[in-house]
Parts: sequence; structure tokens; C-alpha cells
Amino acid sequence: MKSSFHGKIDEIPGVYVDNFENAEQQGARAYFLSHYHSDHIQGLHSAQLLDVLSKKNITIYTTELTAAIINDDKNDERIMKHVRGLKMGSTLISLPGMPEENIPDLCVNVTLIPAGHSAGSTMFLFSTTTQNILFTGDFRVNLNDLPSYKHLHVKDEPIKLDALYIDTTFLDSNYENFPKRSESVEKMIFEIRMFLDLDENNAIALHTSAKYGYEFVFNEIYKQLHMKVFVGSDRWRFYSSIPNLVPGVTDKEKSTRVHLCRNRSENSSHSACVEKCRNNYLFVHLSAMKWLNYKEDKCSVARVSPKRLDVCFATHCSKREIEYFVNYFAPDKIIGFPNKYKWTRKRNDLFDGGIVKKKVKIDKKVDATLLKLMFE
Repeated sequence: MKSSFHGKIDEIPGVYVDNFENAEQQGARAYFLSHYHSDHIQGLHSAQLLDVLSKKNITIYTTELTAAIINDDKNDERIMKHVRGLKMGSTLISLPGMPEENIPDLCVNVTLIPAGHSAGSTMFLFSTTTQNILFTGDFRVNLNDLPSYKHLHVKDEPIKLDALYIDTTFLDSNYENFPKRSESVEKMIFEIRMFLDLDENNAIALHTSAKYGYEFVFNEIYKQLHMKVFVGSDRWRFYSSIPNLVPGVTDKEKSTRVHLCRNRSENSSHSACVEKCRNNYLFVHLSAMKWLNYKEDKCSVARVSPKRLDVCFATHCSKREIEYFVNYFAPDKIIGFPNKYKWTRKRNDLFDGGIVKKKVKIDKKVDATLLKLMFE
């Protein structure tokens, strides 16, 4: 697995995010981790990184929840000695100087802002006396809610960003739009309910594209169907430590007809997931990659076959959402990952051509129709 981001925050020497490879060559003063997915933790558990952290007394900063996930996944006291979980909001962090490069000590205000991507995921806003740098990590932000992010505004106006490091996973004309996840889940649960009601021996196999990021789905199934999702021992070990955040899961196989599936195909046996396989499973696959050219009037679930239901569930921003986010803040510098972002517009350009070129204040109550018009 290749890292999705090279790691270096150019504006603050010695600060690295979501990349722990070649640690002995990086000259880090501090590491930051936005979330615990494989393309963001490359090198995190290496002997080389541990050696550097120990010798230079360097800290890895992340959210409290991600710190718990790291501990649960590896249960390695050596790395956990160097991991510090932060609460959402602002924390003042002191970075030691780098005398060999004539770089003095520096105090940085680091603000953690929910990224909406997966459990424990965060954006990092790095603020010094002269600069604001935002690193989004992988993110999915409801544009309607953007003005409510108080740490990204001053007197109701977007803050000035000197640099924006932004997730561009779906910066592709094939992924112009994605539905709201809540809408997709509502339609998915409607289909699941109908299938379960057909026969008491019918059951559901949920397949997700990543290990974390679908907790909302589990909780909604439980809330609406009064049926928890059975998860294996590895997931249960962690989820059981945060029962208030994920009440929609269980380790009691016989108490439910929904399980988190290990399979990648609807034609595989479920014996690796559940002890006794029922005869008729509906395989429900949640992902975004296959949903090319999604239109807003299109249904966000598709019955591919009698045995399979595909659900458009995006944990990254669509192309339009990325472009809106960029134009909303109009940063001086943009670094896209994993794809480059080409953008030359200025902060005070006029609204034109379907892109918001001027800072546009969106009321929290503005409906989806108005948002759609802003892009047409």
C-alpha cells in the first residue's frame, strides 16, 4: 500500500502528517495522523520510526479515538508511549528548534476539526503568528454545514488560508456528484426491511470498503430496524470499548440477522463470518468507486441481482464538493493528494461559470435546491 500523501507540511519545517516512511531521513519535530486507514499509516509501526521517536523524543498527535484504534490494533506499548490523543478543538504545541538548519523553537496552535470520513478522523488547522495551514486528511463535509465550522471562520467569514492540503481522491469528472450518506442509508434500510420481512430465514451480509467509517450505518440499522449488526471478534474488541458511540453492533451472532461480511462477492460462503449460514443472504455492498456519473435524480441504491444490493456511500468529497470547498476558502496555495489540484483563481473573482469564485456565505438552512443551482 502506497501512502496517499508525501507527509511534509512545507510551511512548518519538521511537521509531517499521515506518512511515517523513511523516518530517519525526514528530520521531523512532530508527527500527526488524521485517521487510521492503511494509506495514511505507512511506516507507523516500523522499527525505524520507533527508533527515531525514541532518540529524539518526538510525539505523534492524533484524535483520542484514533489513538485508541492504534492501541487496539497493535497493543504495542512502545509506540503508544509516543502517541498523544487530542480532543477536538485547539491545542498549543511546542516544536523544538532545529539548530542544524537555523530553525528556532516554535509554538503552533493545532485545531482538530471533524473530517466526516471515518471513526476518529480529523482535519488539522495549523496556526502560527503569520500563517494558517489546513490539512483536510480524507474528508466528506456537508457543504450546507460549512458555515457552522467555527474554527474555520472569523466573524462569520471564512478564515484566510495560506495553504490548503486537500483530499482529491474523487477529483474526476466521472465523480461530479455523490448523494448524502443519510439519503443512501435511508434507501438501503428500506430495501433491507423488505427483504427481511419476506422470510424469517432471510438475512443481510454487509460489506464495507474500509475497516472503519461505517459506524453511522450500523447505528441507523439498529435505530430503525431494532436489529444490531454482528461483528467479528476483532471489531467487537474495539467497538465494545466505545459502546456509547457505536451502540448498533453486537458479538452475539444468534441475536440478529445482519452481519458484517468478510466476503467480496455475493457468491461466497459466509462460514468465515457466522457460524451457521442461513440459506438466503442479501449481500449489501457500500462503496462509491463504482458509481460513475451519478446524477442527483438517480437512485443511490441498485439491486444488481436477487442476491446483491449496491449502495452509493461516499466517505470522500465528490468533485463538486472539493471545488466548492476550495473556492469557499480561496487559499493562496493548494496541494492536492493523491491527485494534483490545478487552480489559479483569486479570492475576489466574480461568481461565474458554475463555480463559486467569490466567498459565498451559505445559510445553514439553505436547501439542496439552492446548492444545486450554485453549481449549474
